[in-house]
Amino acid sequence: MSVTNRPTDETPLPFGVVPVVRPVRGFRPWLIGLVYFVVLLPVMVVSPLTLHPWHSANVLSRYMTIEAIVERGTLSVERTPMMRIARPVDMVRFGDHYYSDKPPVMVVLSTPIYAAMVMLGVRFTGSETQFIVDSLMLTWLVVGTTSALGLVWLRRLLQAVPISAGLADLLTLAFGFGTQFLTYSVTFNNHSVAAALITGAIARTILERPGGAGSSDRFAAGLLAGFAAVIDLPTGCLMVAGLGLIQTIRSRSIPGLFVVGLAGPLLLHCWLQSLVTGTPLPVEMYPAAFDYPGSFWLTPAAKFEEYGPRSLFAIELLLGPPGWLTLTPVLVFGLIDLVRLLARRTDPLRPLAAVVVGSLVVLVIYHAWIVRRTDFAGQSFGTRHLLAITPVVYFFAIDAFGRLRGVVGRTLFWLCVLVGIFYAYHGSKDPWARIEERELKEPTLKIAQRFVVYPWSRTRHKMALDRAQAAPPQPPANPAEARP
Repeated sequence: MSVTNRPTDETPLPFGVVPVVRPVRGFRPWLIGLVYFVVLLPVMVVSPLTLHPWHSANVLSRYMTIEAIVERGTLSVERTPMMRIARPVDMVRFGDHYYSDKPPVMVVLSTPIYAAMVMLGVRFTGSETQFIVDSLMLTWLVVGTTSALGLVWLRRLLQAVPISAGLADLLTLAFGFGTQFLTYSVTFNNHSVAAALITGAIARTILERPGGAGSSDRFAAGLLAGFAAVIDLPTGCLMVAGLGLIQTIRSRSIPGLFVVGLAGPLLLHCWLQSLVTGTPLPVEMYPAAFDYPGSFWLTPAAKFEEYGPRSLFAIELLLGPPGWLTLTPVLVFGLIDLVRLLARRTDPLRPLAAVVVGSLVVLVIYHAWIVRRTDFAGQSFGTRHLLAITPVVYFFAIDAFGRLRGVVGRTLFWLCVLVGIFYAYHGSKDPWARIEERELKEPTLKIAQRFVVYPWSRTRHKMALDRAQAAPPQPPANPAEARP
């Protein structure tokens, strides 16, 4: 299988800067983002999640905070009308007040949309129809807008890949509709937003600019990375560290404008988080805040049991039924390309590859061995906690595709894209239901799951135990074997 090499310029580029080999002109990336943004609305409207609202506690806790800020001017949620319909799962107590356990920046920035809806007389608790409209507008205008921007920045990144402009456009849209980006674009979540912001920060950091990177690029990279860090703490903070390191080595000093851009989101987070916990530290640093009368975490349903070693959970995280690579197999090409780039000392993409590989390793270790529970993704369809780093790994998958000249390799790539589209479509119908449970009702999912590399999962194991406990005891086949 033959490959092509990246064109190089005789003039050496600054550290971590990638040459633009297929420049895109005008508003082409913005047109792709606009198409995605417009198409997302009917996708959301016809989604069963919209027509028959069933949201996870993850979403409801954010909605309660938005409602509390707009209608009561506070981050505490105990007096919001939505408390009547929300489950006390993703909430914490500090002093006499209850709060969402989610980072506050994203919900605070979303409040103007809900404030406008309230002015129009449309409230979360007005009626089911009003709740649907509010949820739809928040999801489309916050998650949909940032998701569309993520495609804009991804298309700009593809200027560094030696493929035609039309193919780059197609592969950009394939990411929007053929990964878990689509699945979680129909629900109000932080991972899609962080994924887009990280993609923008990377594009501002690594792409070659005529005359060199300007002040606006360094500032924008810091700003975008900063917001990603306070919206999706694990992945965002890792990417801030990695991109900051690239900028530092490049400038051989502290990257001042990057730090200035970073400071705004971090200071905003510190202020808002201090209103909840009293310090800038997230609520996860205060385990006692989850233990309050009526807390879900004190009920038998929340009791957690280990069903196997954490090393097997790491495999399940990546290759299990809802695994990151299972639902988006085209990312395997990205991982192969990342390993190849680490071995090429002179490739301009190597610094970014090192940052992405390091971040992935830390994320897998964190979620598999450090997080106390191995059901951290709750009832989500896929491994959403790796969604924020998915666009950049997809970029490397396309970089690998751009080098392939063999028919077999390219055919396999497109087959993986089609599998991703299949899972993304099914996930968008209900991103808050486990794939192991849904396959019992959806034959196509059941057929697809037969090809999973690592079919065992803790959810399937628990479902089997529950069925065994619920089944009546069976009499022995031979009555003589019956024990007194």
